[in-house]
Amino acid sequence: MSIQALTWVIYGVASDIKHADFRTLLVLADHADPQGMGAYPSRSTISRLTGYSVRTVSYALKSLESSGLISRGDQRIVSNLGGYKPTVWNLNMSRGAKTAPLKNAETPVQHDCTPAVQTGVQKTRTGVQTGVQHDCTRTISKEEPYIEPRESNARARKPIPIPADWKPSEEHRALADRLGIDCDIEADKFRDRALDSGARSADWNAKYRNWLVKGKERGFATPKDSNARRRFTWGSEEVKRVLGPISCEGTDTYMELACKVADLLNQGLDPNMLRRQLANVPDNVLAEQLFEQEAAA
Repeated sequence: MSIQALTWVIYGVASDIKHADFRTLLVLADHADPQGMGAYPSRSTISRLTGYSVRTVSYALKSLESSGLISRGDQRIVSNLGGYKPTVWNLNMSRGAKTAPLKNAETPVQHDCTPAVQTGVQKTRTGVQTGVQHDCTRTISKEEPYIEPRESNARARKPIPIPADWKPSEEHRALADRLGIDCDIEADKFRDRALDSGARSADWNAKYRNWLVKGKERGFATPKDSNARRRFTWGSEEVKRVLGPISCEGTDTYMELACKVADLLNQGLDPNMLRRQLANVPDNVLAEQLFEQEAAA
């Protein structure tokens, strides 16, 4: 880990680049030496540490290189690695208009030794460099402990049950409006399903966004209707009583059937009559029967 490189990323360039580029640059800084040289984590390693896909990481590396924040380093560093050889990157730490706060605490200490020029190949802790002039002048910095922000992505967080006070956010409502979906009704269905199934998630807000999008794509989301408030959702007891025990209970198929029953009940169909009509219908034709009921209604 290079505190100098990490400090440069956080205080020097963080505000000038997008989030994926910033997280990728943090990982490179973590693998670089104090001068920001010789970082060679593979794309899959960066993907695992940032939580982004390999494709997103590739785009981020390309963006960082084109902006001049990183450049390709001495590829001979990885020459002794077998099989796949990752790219070696150098961080161009001279870039960035801001100065890191830790810079003010640096105190140069001159060591009693003579600088020398090596003409062969010299091994360093980051790899192999040729013709490197070493200066024994080193700096000692008073540095605060650094906690690396790797646990902020959803994959690293612990899945939890849906909170008792969970409710859709303004972002959810804006998305539902764009999709033409009733956000509150879908939120009731979403919460009921999460409670009924005992599901756990590291990010319930992201899960609900996916619920809205998939509901629109699959056609079982409740259309937005400002003139009427529906009473029944797919998790209502009346809906469960109409469907009764069926083999697909607890699956997405059951949810779609339950949504269709809730739609019919909200249209005013008598639940007892619907239950009698579906009592002897096999599970595999329930959907067809419900569509016929909807057409009749």
